[in-house]
Amino acid sequence: MPPTDRATILARLRDTIQSGKPILGAGAGIGLSAKFIEKGGADLILVYNSGRFRMAGRGSLAGMMPYGDANAIVVEMVGALPLILLSIPGIRPGKMYNIEAREVLPVVQNTPVLAGVCATDPYRNIPNFLQDLKALGFCGVQNFPTVGLIDGNFRRDLEATGMSYEMEVAMIRTARQMDLVTTPYVFNIDEGVRMTKAGADVVVVHLGLTTGGSIGAEGRQGRSLDDCIRVVQEVRDACVEVNPDVIVLCHGGPISGVEDTRYVLERVHGVHGFFGASSMERLPVETAIQENALAFKNIRISGQR
Repeated sequence: MPPTDRATILARLRDTIQSGKPILGAGAGIGLSAKFIEKGGADLILVYNSGRFRMAGRGSLAGMMPYGDANAIVVEMVGALPLILLSIPGIRPGKMYNIEAREVLPVVQNTPVLAGVCATDPYRNIPNFLQDLKALGFCGVQNFPTVGLIDGNFRRDLEATGMSYEMEVAMIRTARQMDLVTTPYVFNIDEGVRMTKAGADVVVVHLGLTTGGSIGAEGRQGRSLDDCIRVVQEVRDACVEVNPDVIVLCHGGPISGVEDTRYVLERVHGVHGFFGASSMERLPVETAIQENALAFKNIRISGQR
């Protein structure tokens, strides 16, 4: 099973920084992805509901839609029973008694695995849910699905009616108090500062839906790599004013491949690496499976008509 001790995990991340290598976080929607992401040397693995949709051939933003219980999906993705089945009279509803992860977590040997948590879930006692995730073997959490991806009137109405980004900040604060590793998504300076004040260990600057591939955001993104550099640097600078030791990663938007990531990381100061989801499992799988199938199909069988 993967490591869960927060102090040990953070020490390993800081050793990676000191070595001059980037910290690499990766989303895994299935055990196969997690297994080979680990073999590739990733420092953190994230399991959240978008991974299920992504590896089913759907867009990652399906994880933001009402297609299922986001928090229950995360538990199901590691092979545990849905929480609703565990509400036993006389026992705290949602408590996982003698339930073990059967997928993803058991195939990861030495890489910390974190869970995506929908902190605005009105039917979930978040502190209890965090305890359940910890019992399953998750070492920490990230705020996903996140209202940070929503803007305009819809976002204003969410904020005004109690389904706010501040609930995600509160979840990260609670997780930190429980000694879980915290790696929240932030979208601007204000959110970065709030998450850092809440005790975030790793701040991930989210630059929007990843471009590229068959279900990426190609043609919609208005943000260039140079725009991303500016945003990431501004958020990073604001966060380290609050906590000089906070780790900062970048994610998403046009930063979808190795060369994109290299371009950004070589032009920012004090940013420690990259977190990829589509970049780490969807895009590589799309290319590898298609090219492999084409190679088999292009075999010539001689002597047959």
